[in-house]
Amino acid sequence: MLNLAMIITAAGRSTRFPPNKLLKVLEDRAAIEHTVNTFINFDLDMYVILGYQSDLIEEVLLDRFDDGLIFEYNTAFHSGLASSVITGVKAAGRNYDYWCFCPGDKPFIQQKTVKYLLETLDREKPLILSPRYQNKPGHPTFFSSELYPHFMDAIGDSGGRQIMDAFPDEVLHVDVTDEGVGLDMDYYLEFENAQG
Repeated sequence: MLNLAMIITAAGRSTRFPPNKLLKVLEDRAAIEHTVNTFINFDLDMYVILGYQSDLIEEVLLDRFDDGLIFEYNTAFHSGLASSVITGVKAAGRNYDYWCFCPGDKPFIQQKTVKYLLETLDREKPLILSPRYQNKPGHPTFFSSELYPHFMDAIGDSGGRQIMDAFPDEVLHVDVTDEGVGLDMDYYLEFENAQG
């Protein structure tokens, strides 16, 4: 079995939908709880990268998941997503075969999709694996720890996207039927506001 680290980035300032879209309640729990819950039952070490309103997000997650998570703090979260990705990679280290990334505002991914992606990863072992819905890439994305030096050079707000762009021939795109790999809370809140 592969040794995997799940890195959930939850440090952003939610500037489009203040005060914090990750704490928006969907049905019975906050969006960030849904996202973490998607991955919690798989054989993954779970890292949550905190920044903006870290105390509130940590409190919500501790209440639900007790000690099943590893919290790391990104003090440079204002500089963009890349800083959270780097924080996660540094915290997890290079002993993992792959790092798996998912933004905290992706609460709609189905667990059966994660299972399928993990099985494909274990079988194919590509440098990078990315799910794709209707020809559009989504999350979670998996990166071999061989890419550590490239992550250390990441800048701005694109996270792993710039690394995928640097190795286009090494990306295994896995087509899925799960629209949730591409839907985020911005989309949901835009739709909700339009209805209101």
